[in-house]
Amino acid sequence: MPAPVSYPAYRPKATGHVVTKHRSPVTYVLLITVPAIVAVAALRPR
Repeated sequence: MPAPVSYPAYRPKATGHVVTKHRSPVTYVLLITVPAIVAVAALRPR
C-alpha cells in the first residue's frame, strides 16, 4: 500500500490574476467555429 500523500491546504483564488471573468479557450473556439459551420451550411449550393 502506498504511503499517504500530504496535499497542501486548498486555497481557492490563490492566484490574483484570475479574479475577473476568464473565458476558456474552448469558448473562443466555439464562438468562431459555430457561425462558420452555419455559414458554410447556408451557402452550400443546393
